[in-house]
Amino acid sequence: MQVTVLGSGSAQPTHRRASAGYLVEWQGGALLLDAAAGTYMRALGAGLDPWRLRALVLSHLHPDHTADLPALLWARRQTPGLTEPLEIVGPPGTAELLERVQALYGSWLAVPRDVSPFPWELRGLLVQAFPARHSAEAVCLRLVADGKALAYSGDTGDCEGLRAACRQADLALIECTTMDAQEGHMTPADCEAVVAATRPERVFLTHLGPDVTATLPLAEDGFAISL
Repeated sequence: MQVTVLGSGSAQPTHRRASAGYLVEWQGGALLLDAAAGTYMRALGAGLDPWRLRALVLSHLHPDHTADLPALLWARRQTPGLTEPLEIVGPPGTAELLERVQALYGSWLAVPRDVSPFPWELRGLLVQAFPARHSAEAVCLRLVADGKALAYSGDTGDCEGLRAACRQADLALIECTTMDAQEGHMTPADCEAVVAATRPERVFLTHLGPDVTATLPLAEDGFAISL
């Protein structure tokens, strides 16, 4: 499994960090994990073959995680010969989001008819979801493929769902939005507590606010991490 960080920033992107988006590749294909504005373009820049994109997996429905959904569907609609279906996998409310996107753009987009719930499996990949402490629908995710486990916090405060996703993972991508306590988000101290309790093999902090500094490693846009 390989993870490419397409956006390591928060809802306040900077010239250095775009908002949330990750390309996950495994032996069975590739998917996008969250999709802030410009994620699909950055995935192409990272070498994604559009024929291999099997799914878009969403942790929750805030714009800094979903804004590129219409652009992604539009781009695939315009790609000649692209017949492989794209699965949309997400928490409750994802189907309603797709309905609104379809109502806005109509036949210009190839909107999938169905949304796949968690847990979700495809070609040797399993995606499990755990309740997050953020918006009502938000989840923390654990992706298992090729004998490796990737934990992804999405947006959350410290909670049992996050700890379950991170426990002894090969790689944990943990949000660290703020230096000061903020409901539904993590500070560097919060991240250190989660890592100490769950012991993932490797950790990168992501969804980084502009002023965040930490002793744990920080993700950077363009990082390619092999598990």
